[in-house]
Amino acid sequence: MTITSIILCIVITLVVLIIGVIAAGCSFADGTWVRGVLSIVISIVIIGLTWGGTYWYYSNTESGKRALKTQDSNLNNGIEREVIVYDMDGDELEHFRGRFDVDYEDERIMFDDENGNRHVIYFKSGTVIINEIEGESDEIAN
Repeated sequence: MTITSIILCIVITLVVLIIGVIAAGCSFADGTWVRGVLSIVISIVIIGLTWGGTYWYYSNTESGKRALKTQDSNLNNGIEREVIVYDMDGDELEHFRGRFDVDYEDERIMFDDENGNRHVIYFKSGTVIINEIEGESDEIAN
């Protein structure tokens, strides 16, 4: 789960717990134990559904997986990638490899490499392929 979703789940948990405790307290004060226990059980179910639903979203939906990948990239200075730039004839012009984030906008790709150099590639007159390199981060770092 992302940091934002964890914070949101904690806030929802606290609000539901407070409401459940208040409702249970009022019910117990009236002498109706069934309503008090029921309010506690309902609170636990709502909290469980909140956490379970959030976990399900980030584990089983593509948008949830992308959110996790984005957070991972932001917290770890990018993702291991290679960027290959081809001209209109299919000849390779440039090849970059390293840990960086790529920004796409207005028919251009922009990224800062590991040396701090900014690269801006206008892909209107060619092709740019960006691949994530999986499982090779230790190999590249050494």
